[in-house]
Amino acid sequence: MSWAIVCESSELAAQSLASAQHIGLAIEAIVDDKPCAAARELISAGRPTAIVYLKPPALDDLVELSHAARGRSERVALALPAPTADQRILLEVAGELGLCAVSELKPLCALCALLGLHALDASAASARALNPADRARLLPALKGGRDTRASFVNHDALLLGYRNTPDAKPVQLGEAADVREALFALRRLDPQQREVESSVEVDARAVMDVIFGPRRALSDPASKNALAPYGIPLPVEELCGSASRAASEATRIGYPVRISLASPDLRIWDHPDLCVDMVDNAARVRDTFRQLIAAAEARFAAHGSGRILGVVVSATSEPLAELGVTASALPHRRVAIRLGFADPHGRAAGDETATILPAELPVIERALRRLAGADLLLDTSPAQRKARVDNIADLLQRIAAFVNDRREQISRVELRPLAVLLDGSVEVREACVSVSDWFERNA
Repeated sequence: MSWAIVCESSELAAQSLASAQHIGLAIEAIVDDKPCAAARELISAGRPTAIVYLKPPALDDLVELSHAARGRSERVALALPAPTADQRILLEVAGELGLCAVSELKPLCALCALLGLHALDASAASARALNPADRARLLPALKGGRDTRASFVNHDALLLGYRNTPDAKPVQLGEAADVREALFALRRLDPQQREVESSVEVDARAVMDVIFGPRRALSDPASKNALAPYGIPLPVEELCGSASRAASEATRIGYPVRISLASPDLRIWDHPDLCVDMVDNAARVRDTFRQLIAAAEARFAAHGSGRILGVVVSATSEPLAELGVTASALPHRRVAIRLGFADPHGRAAGDETATILPAELPVIERALRRLAGADLLLDTSPAQRKARVDNIADLLQRIAAFVNDRREQISRVELRPLAVLLDGSVEVREACVSVSDWFERNA
């Protein structure tokens, strides 16, 4: 049966036909400006299906395609020809969802040819029959020829072929660079592909009491009150309405402390001057309280009204790293997680990645490794690395459970920063839960 390749434009369809003809791959090119919906119908009909996107797909699309393909023998292939900052992340996330994704059309055709042979472990095939130049080109994507029956061969001066058994006729795949990318797409596939549920026993009324109300972004203290029943690790802290109360609570908590403004209208990650860390005595606490309140009042006077709840006095310690996390609901009880470094250098570099939860621990660790600064978290002893990954993963799964339980009432959860401490533990230092208009629509 020929592959159905759904394209977002007629130009991509023509290019897909030309690329497929180059290796003798039988395809039917279909033009549809809603490729995800069209592909789901084809998958349901049992057609081998691929999509060529003109614009990067939303994570919702990837989840829908993964759900449609679950339990079927045929894999779904994707091409994302438009080079964007998110392209690499989307390729990785697609693999974690069981979708095979490449960045161009010729690799897509090579991928379809391999999938047609059910050669999911083609990277383990032998490359000894290839000429030295093509073998060197393929080498980064190979696993060392562990499959002694399957092999790659030179089909002609330019094209490579593949055969599952020594006596089989080779199937054309394409040029070595295209075959290499197709093999990387197969290696990105999550080998486990098991459904994972993330649930936490909570007092639902305690959460509802906090989030009930109109569409709004909750303040940091209110957001933490909503998250606390899910066992989210939070620092010891107290909301204070006066300088003397702040000094008293700081003494009770123990120095040094972190002093931050509490306001639903001013986020600390947008206004870092409204937070002071490592305050080490009562006099400085009182001075800092007055300075933060005065700065917030001046900002409101200049740019409009706003609410000040007081300041939050928190226990603090020097973090190893600070991460930013954004979580939002996806179809089929999945949750999109955006994760990146929240320090100024990390934000300026755009050092972030994405993954989809609930997922098993190896998926979350792979997501962490995609960060350019991953060595800061993971380049340590095995025991320390395990502790950090376990604690980050546990927090993310709890956030996913919160989002899934409240997916109608909330639109987003932001944690910034999520502090990774030197002992491997983590704590949420600033949080924002955005409530949707669900309560207003269902009043």
